[in-house]
Amino acid sequence: MQDILKVIEIKDGFRLIFNGLEIFKHEKKDPIISIGSGTNNIRNHKRHHGNFKIDEEVQEIYVLEDFNITQDDKNKIEVKFTDKTQKLVLNFNASIVEERLMVRFRFSNNDDEYSNEISGKYNRFRINLIGKKDEHIYGCGEQLSRLDLKGSKVPLWCQEPGFGRDRSLASRLADIFMWGGGDWYTTYYPQSTYVSSANYFVHIESYAYAEMDFRSECHSSLYFWEIPKRIVIDVQSNALELLSSLSNLLGKQPMLPDWATDGVWLGIGGGLDDTKSWSIQQKLKRAREADVKVSTIWSQDWCGLYNPSKFEMRVFWNWKYDKKRYPNLPEYINSLNEDGIKFLGYNNCFLNKEGELYKEAAKHGYLIENESGEPYDIIMIFFKVGMVDLTNPDAWKWMKNLIIRNMINIGLNGWMCDFAEYMPIDCVLHSGEDPIIHHNEYPVLWAKLNYEAVKEATNGDANNIVFFNRSGNVGSTKYVPLMWSGDQMVNFSKGDGLPTVINGGLSMGFVGIGYYHSDIGGLSSALWLKRSKEVFMRWTEMATFTCVMRTHEGHQYKGGNNWTYDSDVETLRHFSKFSRIHSHLHQYTIRLIQEYQQHGLPLIRHPYIHYENDHILHELHYQYLYGRDILVAPVIEKGKTKWNVYLPEDQWEHIWSGQSFNGGWIEIDAPVGKPPVFFRKSSEFRHLFREIKDIE
Repeated sequence: MQDILKVIEIKDGFRLIFNGLEIFKHEKKDPIISIGSGTNNIRNHKRHHGNFKIDEEVQEIYVLEDFNITQDDKNKIEVKFTDKTQKLVLNFNASIVEERLMVRFRFSNNDDEYSNEISGKYNRFRINLIGKKDEHIYGCGEQLSRLDLKGSKVPLWCQEPGFGRDRSLASRLADIFMWGGGDWYTTYYPQSTYVSSANYFVHIESYAYAEMDFRSECHSSLYFWEIPKRIVIDVQSNALELLSSLSNLLGKQPMLPDWATDGVWLGIGGGLDDTKSWSIQQKLKRAREADVKVSTIWSQDWCGLYNPSKFEMRVFWNWKYDKKRYPNLPEYINSLNEDGIKFLGYNNCFLNKEGELYKEAAKHGYLIENESGEPYDIIMIFFKVGMVDLTNPDAWKWMKNLIIRNMINIGLNGWMCDFAEYMPIDCVLHSGEDPIIHHNEYPVLWAKLNYEAVKEATNGDANNIVFFNRSGNVGSTKYVPLMWSGDQMVNFSKGDGLPTVINGGLSMGFVGIGYYHSDIGGLSSALWLKRSKEVFMRWTEMATFTCVMRTHEGHQYKGGNNWTYDSDVETLRHFSKFSRIHSHLHQYTIRLIQEYQQHGLPLIRHPYIHYENDHILHELHYQYLYGRDILVAPVIEKGKTKWNVYLPEDQWEHIWSGQSFNGGWIEIDAPVGKPPVFFRKSSEFRHLFREIKDIE
């Protein structure tokens, strides 16, 4: 029987093999590890604290050329690496844990005694793993612009992704005003986890700033601003088993309830004055009269509105319902529930300085502070807020109880759980932790706090409440019931529009996220850029074939220039039709949810995981499998009524015409209302799928 883990000595080096795959190849002329120390230079923009510039000054780097293999057992290998001086010793411990390879690092002196002094001195670490010329790399969190990362260097830092992200006019103006244009790699959800098409994954446990460099053909170079806690690697015989192993390692998202996937989440606000055309009651009435299948109302303005300037209307970040705008909200929620409709709200980790909750939090020291010991002002262009210090146990308990008392106990079935990317690196935390490391961890803690609130309020039966986040990192999968893609532009741009949510969903499937969706039509607009009818309708078609179908009307609660579901009769009919198609797929979606819980397979899947021998699939970024049996190729360009689709070899049926295909490139008619969607003819759900064409 072949050894699962073994080390092979070569001239001036060694090779470490796990499950038949070479993971590390160390040679004195090409060492795998270097460590050093450096000074961090990370800045927030003075107008907007969600945008960062990241630089560093490296003071010293030590390349660990020399080595001594001190232990070589069947399940454990230990190597001592040293620099040329022989004074710096790093223990490299590789062992089999739960059938995966785990690598840990420990500094020591030559007497093999742990040295805290040495360990605390170094905050730069680079390790090289073997790469393959013809492999494809996926993951590293939510990647909105590039799917296959082979050939790229990927910085990992949680922040606002940016506006445009493509050097367009909008992107350049945002850069000038607030460093807000973004880049292809800027993301809400960085994670030091990646999956190779060669059927191995690498997971590094660290919240430090990192750079994952896949530009070399022969190795992947991973760079961190700390010594990572551990590296976990697995090798499997196929992609399905690999993703299952990764999901078991990272943990699975809480299971979505049935109501979440049976109809649309209507994103509407406007208050409860039924005499106004923009009220929630009137908006819901128009939708239901058009036979829209409504599962849920999501109301962002449940806690009131705030005018920070004449240019902007924002939600009032004071987490209790606004009794003027939403009088008798608990009673209204109860009436909706009796009618089979859920009601969701909104929260985030900030508190508006004008609100009573900010004053209470500041009084008790529950907010992150500046170096003077005062609440740190987080700047949001036109207004300032406080940020809850989640390293303070009392602040944690206070915020959790606030969510239970002011949100869950009035009947909310969930909420958008927003932000968490803004942790400034020059703040002072209650715990004394380094904000540079805590920055990337904060989104995970924010999700965990909300998860704990739900668990406590429901006596552990948390699955009937769904909150959804945009930010995250290692650990988020265990707490976040649902991810959403964040704030896209209201267009077809590949930098920041509709296409990016396809990339985002596919990449998240490689870091353990199974449940992912987006704002239908996007959110971010400008004076010269408003959501169009075509963008809204094409986005609706794509969202139909995801687990959750949710609209967002933006911040224009009395109506505005952004096109939405009831902007004209044709749009309302189109939206109604696809809401009912989404509901029609409910039983199929439930099967996919169960499959994720059992096997860790995401609902939005890269087609290659089921067709590993088809190398063309790695060249495609904008089509996906919804589960095993439905292939979706959304129209992502303006004015197109025909679309080129690549089908992997199988027996496929076009959902609208019934035409059969065996695979390969095809051009298909794709007018608005008939997006390119195909299903496997061998699917046990084929009869359900064939009924879709008759839904009007």
